[in-house]
Amino acid sequence: MIFLFEQFAYSTEYLKSALPVDKQGRFKDLPNGFVARDGKLDGVGYVYNASSKKDGSDKITFVLPKVFLDESGTRAFGEVIPVDKDFELKNAPKNFLSSLSMWVCSSIGQYREKNPGDKTMEAPDARGFCSDSATPTLIDVMNAMVRFYEENKALFVFVSKNVHSGNNRIDWRRTMRKLPILQGESGSGAGMTNGGSGTTPIYMELENKKKVFDLDDRLLVLYFSAMNYIGEIFGFKMPKSEFYAPMRVNEFRRLLGHRGLVELRRIKHKYFADKFLRLYNIMKAFFEWGAKFSACSFESEYLLTSKYNNVFEAMIDKLVGDELPPKMDYLKKQTDGKEVDHLYKDRQLIFADASQKIWFIGDSKYYKEKNDIVGESVYKQFTYARNIIQYNINDLLKGDGQNGEGVLRYRDPLTEGYSVTPNFFIRGEVDKGNPCEIPATGDAIKKDGADMWAERNRHFENRLFDRDTLLLQVYDVNFLFVLKAFTAKSSGMRDEFKRTAREKFRKNFMAMLRSHYFFWYVNPQDSQEDFVNAHYKTLQGKLFRSGNSNGLVLALEQTFVDEKNAEFRALRTEIDKNCEFINVDPTEIWEDAVSKGEKGLKRPGRV
Repeated sequence: MIFLFEQFAYSTEYLKSALPVDKQGRFKDLPNGFVARDGKLDGVGYVYNASSKKDGSDKITFVLPKVFLDESGTRAFGEVIPVDKDFELKNAPKNFLSSLSMWVCSSIGQYREKNPGDKTMEAPDARGFCSDSATPTLIDVMNAMVRFYEENKALFVFVSKNVHSGNNRIDWRRTMRKLPILQGESGSGAGMTNGGSGTTPIYMELENKKKVFDLDDRLLVLYFSAMNYIGEIFGFKMPKSEFYAPMRVNEFRRLLGHRGLVELRRIKHKYFADKFLRLYNIMKAFFEWGAKFSACSFESEYLLTSKYNNVFEAMIDKLVGDELPPKMDYLKKQTDGKEVDHLYKDRQLIFADASQKIWFIGDSKYYKEKNDIVGESVYKQFTYARNIIQYNINDLLKGDGQNGEGVLRYRDPLTEGYSVTPNFFIRGEVDKGNPCEIPATGDAIKKDGADMWAERNRHFENRLFDRDTLLLQVYDVNFLFVLKAFTAKSSGMRDEFKRTAREKFRKNFMAMLRSHYFFWYVNPQDSQEDFVNAHYKTLQGKLFRSGNSNGLVLALEQTFVDEKNAEFRALRTEIDKNCEFINVDPTEIWEDAVSKGEKGLKRPGRV
């Protein structure tokens, strides 16, 4: 196999040896613009080069995402990328690049299945396994075969035991058809059909209950033979069975195409179980591909995308975000044309119990650049957040203030303060120290550098609970982990990552608040309404009530809380006589903060 990298500049002559070309030496059977004039490849995925004079796996080329390039753009996985010969990875686990390539192609395939309208997914004449309009690619079939094996391991064991059960039991009906030897008082003799009193028939040759492969078994034999063929011819590591011996490669080669389809048609009417019908469709797709592959006119095939960032967004959304129902699509596909990458509901940052939730809003960038979290990207992210806040407020108004499905309480009607809205960026990266190692879940995502406090959005200073005060953080996620988790058959790895990532997001946002603000629980001497109305102008954007039955929270920037600050002295003088304050930590939920305060939580006194 040949491994290339997206956006790396190769020599034209080398690319002609790795990619399909016509007799005139021009690139063919590839998407328009895939090979740029400077030798860079604009795409990620798989290419089968039918024009190559090489055999087997050497005809297969994988283009890996540019996320694996280092900052200089000349190395990958610690090795220098040659411009005119094949890339070799010396210090890596066996078959690492092959497995990595399959994960990449599997991610493209899964994305294409769920987003058939995305025209950046290039796979000519490719389809799923239901339509008869075209045939799939080799990578499509391989992914389907491996996925079926991983999801149905128990099925193969059950069928094998069921088919071979009774092999060692005696079939008495067949055995007794043969003449026995009679032994007893009257002597013994061969060929006797009736014995006297006390005689015992002895059968020297016993017939066992032998079952031959039934039709289900035949389908499984074809299935494992096909995977064996792919492994032997193309060099991919495919699953093997301990129960079913595959056909020899040369024997199975004769079934590619029409003969294999004919054999499938002979046994199709015997299948009723959904799993075997699914396997039948996979094998049908394989033999259809085999018909094209074994034909003299077989041309190169590919599974490529020029927008792998779309695939990365889909992977991160599956690992982090909530799957919204269709009626809530407007939160992601906003009316001004902007589209949010990731949304999920979690507890508010300020003293919220499980019933008080907020949208966490994310954007992903699969390639980490030095200056990608500045300017337009930040502005767009804050626009997403403002739109979501407004949508939720509008929905509450339409529902006469009742919190319906998906509608969250952003604005407190008493204080007119807004819940803190967190925003985050996620960027793909590869561990420089261990570029081929997949980290543990807890180490797969890390906060990048500072807390982006300077990049926060605000219209007024020192107003945390203003609707235009929006916070931002940046995270790096290990790209290998994302690939493995997204393409994994079990959801356990994805679920664990989702829990871990959301806990980190919340914890780090709380740490940002703690490092920049002081918080107080405010206990007015009179009613809350009277207190808020009396000091509304002074406390606007600084005061928030987390629930209709909860108390008030005052937040002030730490740089503002200074005796030398005239505005701070004026605020303290104005409200000092009308309430008491309990200092609280923003990492505590509301109920805990109140209960601890009532039991003697350290009270710093007045503001």
